[in-house]
Amino acid sequence: MTALLIFSFLVGAVLGQRFRVLVLLPVTFALVLTVLPVSLMTSLGVLEGLKAAVFAAIALQAGYLFGSAARFSLAAARAARVFARPVKSAR
Repeated sequence: MTALLIFSFLVGAVLGQRFRVLVLLPVTFALVLTVLPVSLMTSLGVLEGLKAAVFAAIALQAGYLFGSAARFSLAAARAARVFARPVKSAR
């Protein structure tokens, strides 16, 4: 389950770098449709599969938040470097 959470966080971070927030809806839906049958095939049970899907969805959203924050901070740093104003020391 830890590997699923790490993978979900990284996918969310990549999606946060490139896409808007509405991309989380179909990705979360696809995640749930993938995790539930896999958990049943590995004999985890329905409740364990639902718990894994919920935690993976939370990790996906946290990764998206991290990725979008990184995108905006990099853009702000780039804008400050490009549009830097010279400092006037004497008037």
